Amino acid sequence: MHYAVAAALSITTMVMPVPSSSQPQESPPPPAFTIPFDEIDEATLQAEVSRQALDFLLNVQSHFGQDMSAIRTSVAGDLRDDGQGKLIYLRNIGEHGVLEGYEFRQESLVRGQYIVLQRPLNGLNEFIGYYLSLKQTLAGHYGAPLQDQVVWENDLYQPVPDYWGVAVMIGHLHYHATWETTEGTVTLELSGNRHSRLFLEYRSRGAGTLAQAALVENQRA
Repeated sequence: MHYAVAAALSITTMVMPVPSSSQPQESPPPPAFTIPFDEIDEATLQAEVSRQALDFLLNVQSHFGQDMSAIRTSVAGDLRDDGQGKLIYLRNIGEHGVLEGYEFRQESLVRGQYIVLQRPLNGLNEFIGYYLSLKQTLAGHYGAPLQDQVVWENDLYQPVPDYWGVAVMIGHLHYHATWETTEGTVTLELSGNRHSRLFLEYRSRGAGTLAQAALVENQRA
């Protein structure tokens, strides 16, 4: 556990030389810790994540029920078509990776996902900041969330808020919120498995019906 946390934090300790017995005994200064922070304005990046995510949701909502050609026309970026009813766009925000996916059933858009994947470690609580900023943005647009949960799977770091981001990265802590709209369900999550993962999904109300219809059709075939 201690090895994993040290590796995740990229912390280096400055070791001070031990004075000889002939020299005056002076207390060495406390260890110095260095964390690889980039010169990034956190508030600016949080606002950009929230802006892009909200634009994504509005685009999904306006294209529910439409086919792939409508998304190809409205979304720019590095497109990957998996050939199984999904379009996936790859991009970056800051130095982090973004996956933007669109799922179709019977040639109709039924679900969109926007995922930010942590790459460099710019700050221990960086992704918690993204989550809270985006949740506030969504609450301003959709109202208070129907569900709003902070779940501790392991409370080791709970007494130390400055290290809650570490708890997210190693799977001890995750955040979850949902909103219901007239078109479907919006889900926002923050979780981790060695790295933090910000997950946003908009699922149409008709997605379940179309999935069940597709299952019945496959069984008949």
